Amino acid sequence: MIENEVQLISCPTCGRTQIDLIKIANEVEERLRSVHKPIRVAVMGCPVNGPGEAKNADIGIAGGKGCGLIFKKGEIVKKVPEEQLIDELFSEIERL
Repeated sequence: MIENEVQLISCPTCGRTQIDLIKIANEVEERLRSVHKPIRVAVMGCPVNGPGEAKNADIGIAGGKGCGLIFKKGEIVKKVPEEQLIDELFSEIERL
C-alpha cells in the first residue's frame, strides 16, 4: 500500500444484505477522499460474514437489519443504527 493511501473494500451484495449497501459504499468512498492515512476500510453487507470476510481491513462496517456493526481488524467494536453507520465509521477512522 502506498503511504497515505486509503483502500476501500466492499462486498458485491447478496441475499443476506439488509442495508442500502450501494448507497453507503458510495458515500463512504466519497468521504474517504479527504482521509490521508494508509488504511483499508471495508463496507460489508451483513454482520454474519462481514467482519470475517474483511478481517484484513483496518476498520469497517457490516450491515444488519436497520443497523450495523463497526469493526476493527475483524473484531466488533459497536452496533449502531443504519443512519449513524457512516458517521460512526468516520469517528473511528479519526481515532486510528
